[in-house]
Amino acid sequence: MLQRNILIVDDDKNNVLVLGDFLKGFRLLEVSNVRETMQTAALSPFELIIINMQTKGLDTIHLIESLKRLPLTSSIPVVVLGNGVNTYVEDRAFELGVDDYINLKSSISTISSRILRVIDYQRCLKEIALKDEIAEDKIERMQKQIIESFASIIEGRDSSTGAHIKRTAAYVEIVIRGLIEAGDYLDELTDDFCESCVAAAPLHDIGKITVSDVILCKPGKLTVDEFMIMQTHARIGGKMIAETLSGMESSLMLSTAVDMATYHHEKWNGTGYPFNLVREDIPLCARIMAIADVFDALVSKRCYKEPISYEQAFDIIRDESGRHFDPKIVEVFMKLKDEVVKASDCLYPSENGV
Repeated sequence: MLQRNILIVDDDKNNVLVLGDFLKGFRLLEVSNVRETMQTAALSPFELIIINMQTKGLDTIHLIESLKRLPLTSSIPVVVLGNGVNTYVEDRAFELGVDDYINLKSSISTISSRILRVIDYQRCLKEIALKDEIAEDKIERMQKQIIESFASIIEGRDSSTGAHIKRTAAYVEIVIRGLIEAGDYLDELTDDFCESCVAAAPLHDIGKITVSDVILCKPGKLTVDEFMIMQTHARIGGKMIAETLSGMESSLMLSTAVDMATYHHEKWNGTGYPFNLVREDIPLCARIMAIADVFDALVSKRCYKEPISYEQAFDIIRDESGRHFDPKIVEVFMKLKDEVVKASDCLYPSENGV
């Protein structure tokens, strides 16, 4: 059975012995100063730290501040035993986040009961946090399964689109890594955001399943009316994702998928669709997807066009910096040309330009 440890800061061994009689099932370790406390608390797992503020030479507030500042000890519950006279220490201790302040004039049974109450409360909090974490993992797995199912629907209807969503997801991952290395948009590019972008990328064209094959597979140029219908796939795609997952708890992955589907045809200069958003008003995930989407369309064979070479496609991307695309993303994309080409060649190379 795992040993349950309590660290007691006290220079009176009798106090430790008396508490030990009431705190059955716990191993009590005794220290008597700040240095010993910090060293011991950082090296072993403790369910609680008890500080007797009457310990000789002990600066109680300094010790609490040190414990709460150090990551290894900041989450350990702390109980202070005081004489009830120094209200400043009591008030400051609670400000720093101690879990209880117990008057030493209380009976030993009262003191031990309140100590055990703190331990039980913290145990309950950990159990709740664990259940929440398990629930979040289940929700995330369900969302990923839904995304994969949607992607399969797209691929089943149009194999070229199915290959396209896999390649664009690869490009998105490359761009994100490049932005981080360049130090761009670091406030947004958290680990969770990056993971959500890559996971949600396959859904960016989900709205196309509502567009007629007559338009989607037309070998020639679309008419004005047909193009207007084609444009609806962005708004419809975002709405489809939001409505399909509306019964599930909101998450970064969900909001990222909605943003990618809705805004990946917006342009940096405000001439895109569906809302004519400008510059950084366009969500970052959609700005990243925009360049991945266009590049792959350029180098891939479509019913209405033949593929162009990689170099021609990169030239177009570079020329559209500041017009269609975010200049920072273009700069990263151009620096990582070799990786982009490698990813494209690895995924359905027969469709790509050379």
